[in-house]
Amino acid sequence: MLFILFSPWANSANEQSLPIPASKVTHTTLDNFYQIDTDLYRSGQPDKAQMKELEQRGFKSVLNLRNFHTDNQEAMGTSLKLYHVPMEAGRFTEQHIVTALRDIKNAPKPVLVHCWHGSDRTGVVVAMYRLIFQGWERDAAIAELKKPEFGYHQWAYYNIVQYLEKVDIESVRKQVMASAERD
Repeated sequence: MLFILFSPWANSANEQSLPIPASKVTHTTLDNFYQIDTDLYRSGQPDKAQMKELEQRGFKSVLNLRNFHTDNQEAMGTSLKLYHVPMEAGRFTEQHIVTALRDIKNAPKPVLVHCWHGSDRTGVVVAMYRLIFQGWERDAAIAELKKPEFGYHQWAYYNIVQYLEKVDIESVRKQVMASAERD
């Protein structure tokens, strides 16, 4: 199966390239740390030392999807730009997804997106990133979400796959791009 990368930052169709498959980042203490593409990575919750590691690795931004926890304490003393879209894996809304994708699009790169374990909330945002910005097929994004190495809890959060199966990709894309243009 061939995937074409539709970069949200590309100026024309001629700037498309093949996507980089998610790959495990080695030589790190971060949990569930994977590269999605050159601009986006995913992981579990970074601690203070790991935030400094991210900064040393050249990261510019961190998007936190945890509902009741900010990264303010962990990132204190770093130059990382923090974004926070509080959401619950079992009860997220399309607006949560649109806001997270808009933040990823507008944030200084590279960006790390995380929740507590980097599995469910992070998984749905990464799957939507694949669908919206990289033009992946729905089945491929869902299959990646379900890979055991990412730790998706399908028995608890079956709503995530249901959302991905039914979401109107074009509607979300338009909302992300429209909101990005206003920012």
